Amino acid sequence: MRMVLADQWKITGALDQGMEYDDNIGLRIEKTPTFGYVLRPSVKADWSTAVMELGFSARGDIRRYDDQRWDCDNFGVGVDQRYMTRRNVFSLQGDYAQNCSYSQQDTDTGLLIPNNQSENYSLEPAWSWQMTPLDRLSLSPGYAQTSYSNFSSDIEGQVSTFLRNNESYSASVAEEHQWNRRLTSTGSLFFSHSMFGNAGGASSEGTSSQNVFGFQMGGQYAISRHWSVNAGGGGRWVQSPGTDASMSFGETYNVAISYKGKLDNYSFNFSRSVSPSSFGQIQDVTSIGMKYNRELTRELSFNVNASYSENQAVGQSLTQLGQKRTYYNASAELNWKFAREWRLSASYRYRMQEYDQSQFNSQLAGQRDSNAIMLHINYNWDGLRDSR
Repeated sequence: MRMVLADQWKITGALDQGMEYDDNIGLRIEKTPTFGYVLRPSVKADWSTAVMELGFSARGDIRRYDDQRWDCDNFGVGVDQRYMTRRNVFSLQGDYAQNCSYSQQDTDTGLLIPNNQSENYSLEPAWSWQMTPLDRLSLSPGYAQTSYSNFSSDIEGQVSTFLRNNESYSASVAEEHQWNRRLTSTGSLFFSHSMFGNAGGASSEGTSSQNVFGFQMGGQYAISRHWSVNAGGGGRWVQSPGTDASMSFGETYNVAISYKGKLDNYSFNFSRSVSPSSFGQIQDVTSIGMKYNRELTRELSFNVNASYSENQAVGQSLTQLGQKRTYYNASAELNWKFAREWRLSASYRYRMQEYDQSQFNSQLAGQRDSNAIMLHINYNWDGLRDSR
């Protein structure tokens, strides 16, 4: 726990500008190439005392393309508050954002829709209690909501009503025990209730809800000064209320291995979890990811990110769209820090997704991909700060 001896405050910011070319920004069968400009401003203010930390942030993401269908305006604000005593920590995180839906559907449904806005809320209070020098108990409730402005959209000549508003309440209880300086074990119980409804103020017909509850055991182990591993596993049940109140059981797990060296860092993770989706259902998500960063010189660095995921509907049948989706995303980036607060980066990104042909008969089935080249210049403002 970090303790501040005096009142401190600071304001920092950043401005990222870039030119991007994507040969299939919409991940369509008939490719949708675009060339455009991206502007991302952000600002953050923090205030801290010996027992209190308070942070506020605001961000924007403005995109303009030669194909105006894909123009996009995103903005969001967030708050992060923490109050600490000798044995207790109370925290609260909140966020509000408005996005064009295609900017956030990449990893959720992969069905990217221009001219459709989404509104997102999240609120996550938490409490942790240091019961003994080696044991800590924590309680974490949460609330999240996503709503869309349009109920139906035209995708590749086909009218579809697939985007659904979703609202979730969740809670988890966890206990952590530190066995020694290297090994820590954790155990948790979790529950969530998700509700789905039609977007754009449409009829309430077709609304549904699902419950998820389960447990997980795991731990973190520092293998050496450079290597560490974090692993866990458990079970989850997904219940779909209704006449039959069907219940589906499955496993949850995560394995993450990381290395931190003097000039390079890399990590690998493998996980299976469940989350609500804009399809109007809980989805089982199995994912694999890796990250690699190399410091070539004091000014130059290179990094590679790659992820692969499989999404599968759980506990409900879906008649409009396919339930099984695979998604792959990989990027490589070269960064040049040519001044203390300035950075120039050049990157390449590849995306690929596939819907199972056997799940539905639609033009949306099958495999499609995109290639993107990006050149960005970023200014990080060190800001203003003071202490008293």
